[in-house]
Amino acid sequence: MIRLLIFVLFFISNSVFSQESEDKTSFELYPNPASEYINLKFSTNLSLDNHKISIHSLIGNQINFNKENLSDSEIRIYLDEFNNGYYFLIIDNLLLDKRKIIKFSKN
Repeated sequence: MIRLLIFVLFFISNSVFSQESEDKTSFELYPNPASEYINLKFSTNLSLDNHKISIHSLIGNQINFNKENLSDSEIRIYLDEFNNGYYFLIIDNLLLDKRKIIKFSKN
C-alpha cells in the first residue's frame, strides 16, 4: 500500500513539473523603474499576436495605455499618463492558456 502511494505521488509530481516546463516563454521588462516608457521583449520566438497584455494598478483597476510595436517580439509601452507608483503588467498566453504577472514601478 505504501509503495503504491509513493508511486502515485511520484507520478503526479513528475507530470506537474513536465507541464510547467512546456511553457518556455520568458519576458524581459526594462527599464524598471521607468519614467517615460517600458519595453517588453519576448526571449523566445513566439509572436506578440499570441498574447494579450494588460496593465493594472495595485488595487486592480485596469489602466489604458499606448503601445508601439518595435519588432515581432518587442513592444514599447508609454507611461506618460500614469501616476507615479507600482503597477502589474499581465501577459496572457492565448495558445497555452497561461498567465505571467510582472510588477514594475513608474517614477
